[in-house]
Amino acid sequence: MDRVGIQWIVENVARSVEFYSTKLGFKIDWIGEGPFFAIISRGNFTIMLRELKQGKLSRPNRVPFIQSGWHSDGKEAWDSYVWVENADDLYNEFKKNGVSIIKDIQNTEYGNRDFEIEDLDGYIICFGHSLK
Repeated sequence: MDRVGIQWIVENVARSVEFYSTKLGFKIDWIGEGPFFAIISRGNFTIMLRELKQGKLSRPNRVPFIQSGWHSDGKEAWDSYVWVENADDLYNEFKKNGVSIIKDIQNTEYGNRDFEIEDLDGYIICFGHSLK
């Protein structure tokens, strides 16, 4: 199975790793010194988290969406869409773990069943599966 990896700038790598591992069930693949860099994964989805010496540099997609007037709240500005086997099971797991769900699970006009969460740095991840 192919793996997909992304890198996000976060304010605090240790705090982000804790969130992803305890709330979202990600496995810790590697943590550097500091820590200023970590690699975490769940299934075939890998996130590289990087903390920079200067703060306030994370830039979730919602920021330019709001600044450009595309959406007033930027909630539909996904930073990543993750294909899963069963979005309902994952949705229930995340709800149980107290994850910030910003769009409840639903069938979409584009033929998927998905939901959206927000992480500690404002990144929005949509998890879904195809209804076809």
